[in-house]
Amino acid sequence: MAPAIKKYGITVSIGLLAFIILVAIFAGQVAPHDPENGKLDDRLFGPCAEYPLGTDQMGRCILSRIIFGARISLSVGIIVVSASVTVGTAIGLISGYFGGLIDEAIMRIVDSFLAFPSTLLALGIAGLFGAGFINMVIALIIVDWTPYARLIRATVIDLRGMEFIKASIGLGMGDLFVILRHVLPNTLSPLLVMATTGLGYVILAAAGLSFLGFGVQPPTPEWGFMLNDGKMFIRTAPYIMIFPGMMIMIVVLAFNYLGDSLRDLLDPRMKMVIR
Repeated sequence: MAPAIKKYGITVSIGLLAFIILVAIFAGQVAPHDPENGKLDDRLFGPCAEYPLGTDQMGRCILSRIIFGARISLSVGIIVVSASVTVGTAIGLISGYFGGLIDEAIMRIVDSFLAFPSTLLALGIAGLFGAGFINMVIALIIVDWTPYARLIRATVIDLRGMEFIKASIGLGMGDLFVILRHVLPNTLSPLLVMATTGLGYVILAAAGLSFLGFGVQPPTPEWGFMLNDGKMFIRTAPYIMIFPGMMIMIVVLAFNYLGDSLRDLLDPRMKMVIR
């Protein structure tokens, strides 16, 4: 990636994501209409002055629903990634640092999760728990922690053989001190990159679960459910699906590009190889 492209790409990604986050925070002041209540007389209006992105089959403003839907999508991403990073990092540190039977036991559990396609596993867990925001978040956390655990384990194994770690242990420093003082800080760069990219994946996965009916339930606006809501009108009113689909694509691409750019900036030679 050329330095100029990388520089402006990061700026555009951060600016775009900051704008979307601000719009989501101030959705009540920005949205032109109530996202949950519509007028049946205004159903299936195309984009116009009053409804810039048109209305759906219930006469609800699509723009307002997209704005409020950003709150749900971003909240799911932040909650799931934060929890997954915390759990995965703790497990990866223990597995990589202590090794032996502990490492073998933890890695076999991780492998059992990774043996299934993540989306299908999340779908099965969400179906078991039932539809809803909380259950969707729990299902995604259960699926999402394993890549972070493997990444941290691989990083810790590399660090464990370095001289400064051996010196700390030789000086009688406790395991907890060595992990928190020397090991954990050196895992933050790859962790930051994976978490940034993971936000895009989680938002996409949450939209997929909602599209299939296992996520946020109506009338709460959510981008994935808006796609499901408009599939019956794909020929007569395609904008009902096009606009929320475009928002999902833009946000996911922005997070992915930001993650790739951060990887290049933090360490151009870094290769996220999961052992």
